[in-house]
Amino acid sequence: MGQNNYIMIEDYSILKEYLNGTKKMVQDTLYHSRRSKISNNIRLKRTIYEEEAHVHYFLSHNESYNFMKDEPISYIRNNVSVKFLNNLKIGKYTPEIFLDLHGLTQYEARRALGRLMVICQKESFFCAGIIHGHGKHILKSQTPLWLAKHPDIIAFYRASQVFGNSAGITCLIDIKK
Repeated sequence: MGQNNYIMIEDYSILKEYLNGTKKMVQDTLYHSRRSKISNNIRLKRTIYEEEAHVHYFLSHNESYNFMKDEPISYIRNNVSVKFLNNLKIGKYTPEIFLDLHGLTQYEARRALGRLMVICQKESFFCAGIIHGHGKHILKSQTPLWLAKHPDIIAFYRASQVFGNSAGITCLIDIKK
């Protein structure tokens, strides 16, 4: 062994002098239980099932409704007061979350709407903005039909000028606690 590997007596005494009064550090050992991984996995599966349940409403029927022919598009659920729709029309509600459907296929748009419903239920978002764009008018004509089928939608109306005007929809969502 070389001379550099040995601590000189003088260096050792200096080190001992500096370490005087210090305490030995206790090593903490962390134990991770398998439970947290399982509960996270169950939580993830539950989220996927909830998302699939919401998507089911958008995928269930493909017939067209005649009540959507008028412009601007509006809808209110049967057992809900008209004041919600009137407040939505005058812009009293502002969207707390937005979903942009630009560039998505119909299938992807339905799945995105299902994810939006799950997020709104979890985060207690009452008002959501959906931007479908103009394009070939496919998503513009289909999105209101899909929203009208969903039982958690209270009302929707064409978005205000600030939030997309005729290229978007503002909807109110029933929050279940």
